[in-house]
Amino acid sequence: MISRASAPLMTDLRAPACKHAGVCGGCQYQGVPYEEQLRIKNEAVLEHLSENGVHPGEYRPVRQTGQLFGYRNKMEYSFGDEVKGGPMSLGMHKQGSYMSVINTDGCLIVPESFDRIQAAVLSWAEKSGHGFHHKRSHSGFLRSLVLRRGERTGELLINLVTTSEEALDDAAFCSAVFESQDPGLKDRIAGILHTVNDRRSDVVACDSMRTLYGRDHYFDKLLGLSFRVGAFSFFQTNTSAVESMLEEALSLIPQTGAENIYDVYCGTGAISLALSRRADRVTGIELIEDSVVSARENAERNGVKNASFICGDAFEVMAGLEAPGLLVVDPPRMGLHPKALKRVIEYGLPALLYISCNPKTFAENAAVLKSAGYKASVLGAYDNFPFTRHVELAALLEK
Repeated sequence: MISRASAPLMTDLRAPACKHAGVCGGCQYQGVPYEEQLRIKNEAVLEHLSENGVHPGEYRPVRQTGQLFGYRNKMEYSFGDEVKGGPMSLGMHKQGSYMSVINTDGCLIVPESFDRIQAAVLSWAEKSGHGFHHKRSHSGFLRSLVLRRGERTGELLINLVTTSEEALDDAAFCSAVFESQDPGLKDRIAGILHTVNDRRSDVVACDSMRTLYGRDHYFDKLLGLSFRVGAFSFFQTNTSAVESMLEEALSLIPQTGAENIYDVYCGTGAISLALSRRADRVTGIELIEDSVVSARENAERNGVKNASFICGDAFEVMAGLEAPGLLVVDPPRMGLHPKALKRVIEYGLPALLYISCNPKTFAENAAVLKSAGYKASVLGAYDNFPFTRHVELAALLEK
């Protein structure tokens, strides 16, 4: 098996490295040579751009930006069963199945510490007598296990998500987590949390949360800055890869001197704080309150005085703000909402930086911006998530 620890850059992988290849719904390209993965992703990006009439002045093809294995710093595992009435599973949904969950032990895109915690929690669950939450009947206790890790700090945050149907034995659960780690690694566990989620939708949500051990956040480092990341805060899933991408993306911004910059969909403030070094003022806009709380604390932690953060819907916030000197947008997969896109156009800025996790919606948004006189002068594509279909983009759009 290929080691996940400090895995080198690779350009060839001819056999399925993961034993769950073809069954797990998490990765689509296990067993595909890496150079072929890049080719497939590059063709997909170019197809989306062409379909929408978007033709960048300079196009930088999809390329590897980090290690191939062990790169994910966050994983959401589901409780369930692979076959109806079968033993409990803890892992990913089976490929093409909404109901079936398979044990994904030995997953190669997560750190080995995640494997150990996953196995220990499944063993605890089997012995505890708790059942898993059934999606159709909406009954049962155990829903998800969310693991997060600071790539540069090694800190671990463990979050067990359940319904409110039963009581959790806090001590027994914490003991199972501690026993999963080597004695010397216990200090790396920043916090153990219990989240209650009684919502009917199959997403990790928080009705209430308790801290069973330690704290409700972990710390990591990115772009030379220190970041506090809460249990439900957005933080890029592949730290080293996104750092390479952001450094290149931010270098695209024209050097216009001191100015007022808006960072829309700012998450925990990574881009905002990096931009604060070159601006009079940076305003981050983010819908998720937990992320805004973290962003404000991150500004304070790093001694940044010229960045502020507003919690709210992007369009509603921008509608009440005058045009900035520069705009950076990093929207979720659905891209910019039409109302937010309209406001961006109304600002009439000479340039904006668009960072995207979905080439399809980027191309659709870029086509609308093209009709308003904008062209992607430079567009780079990045493979931050090997073995999956995901591609990240960064583009400078100029009038």
